[in-house]
Amino acid sequence: MEQNTEYQRKNFRKLSKHRFVKYAALVAFFFVIDKQFFSFQGLRRQLSISLPQGDCIWTEGRQLPLDSNPYGTLLASYPSGGMRDLWKQVEGLTGIKVGDAYWFGGEQVGIIKTQYPHYEGIWSYGATLDQVILLVRNPRWNIPAFHHYLHEVNYGQTFEEVYEHMYDIFSERSPLEEWIKWRDLNFENELNLWAYFIDFYMEGGSQYWEDLDVNRVGHKPLYFRNETERPWPMDERCTDCMNCVPAKVISYEKLKDNSTGPEELRKIAEALRDKEGMTVISDDSIECIWQDTWTHNTAPSNDDRGGLPEADFGFTNLQLEEIYNTLNEMKSKYSSGSWATDPVAMDLVSAFNMYIAEITVEIAVQSIDPAPTPSPDPSYYQSLVDWYEGVGRGNRYSV
Repeated sequence: MEQNTEYQRKNFRKLSKHRFVKYAALVAFFFVIDKQFFSFQGLRRQLSISLPQGDCIWTEGRQLPLDSNPYGTLLASYPSGGMRDLWKQVEGLTGIKVGDAYWFGGEQVGIIKTQYPHYEGIWSYGATLDQVILLVRNPRWNIPAFHHYLHEVNYGQTFEEVYEHMYDIFSERSPLEEWIKWRDLNFENELNLWAYFIDFYMEGGSQYWEDLDVNRVGHKPLYFRNETERPWPMDERCTDCMNCVPAKVISYEKLKDNSTGPEELRKIAEALRDKEGMTVISDDSIECIWQDTWTHNTAPSNDDRGGLPEADFGFTNLQLEEIYNTLNEMKSKYSSGSWATDPVAMDLVSAFNMYIAEITVEIAVQSIDPAPTPSPDPSYYQSLVDWYEGVGRGNRYSV
């Protein structure tokens, strides 16, 4: 017994300095209290805690105090572009709960996410924000993920229709035959919208829709503007309310990857650090908080859907080639002229290069054993139109 006790004493004395410092820092945090974390009403919010040697303690994001006046940031992405994973990381980084454009009630929430100007998004936050962080994702995966979302909300269009299925989001991928119908009817339009979404922000609000198109859907008799009609008019929200040109562009794929994720998060930290009302964990702890956020924030996202594997929801060779061509056009645009030396455009082009390489491989593999070309069917397109109208997604302006 005595020997055992002596062993325990020695073992205790061998407690590493690193571990001691970690827990000492945690204790100090709760005793050295700053006004930004507490008020007479109790705990307001906690920044994730930065510890020595790059360690950290993750804390859940909390809403800013009602009397705050923060420098506001808009997180923008095409629908299903990975926004759920982005706001998880932003909340871990700042300790601030990210607001949603659909739930905005006029309060200064500091950070808001949106899908505007896509027809699934809204601009509800007026002039309360100051900068944009743009999230991009490979359209090869982004467009199918968007359709999975539409399937989950039963193709609802109004807030009430979507809210009814809110807890079904990120639960299951669509049936394959449903994806093929939607894809063949909407592919070209959604690919254009994916590119227009990026142009909108990079060009500071270039409006690809007509003024009368209040839903921004391009349905007849209205239409989306094309390249021959440039320069497009500017969305007054970007001229009167805020600067829409992104402070940073974040790649969803890089944010998720172990080797590049912390650096993408560091870019976000650079955009938020030293801004009024923003709290950002120290640079030394960013890798730690990136790792811990995936562990502790378990809100479901794209990867959590059940059903067939994501790779099963593909495109025809012609559609893949159109994606490839669009990406190359975007790459050419944002790597020439004044864009060539713009750091944000350079990050965007880096993402395009990654997407182009991935699409190139898929086209090559698919060309080895191509699917048989179906015989022409004049009634096929009309059958898709009838199906889409049947699920409530027909022309919004038809009379």
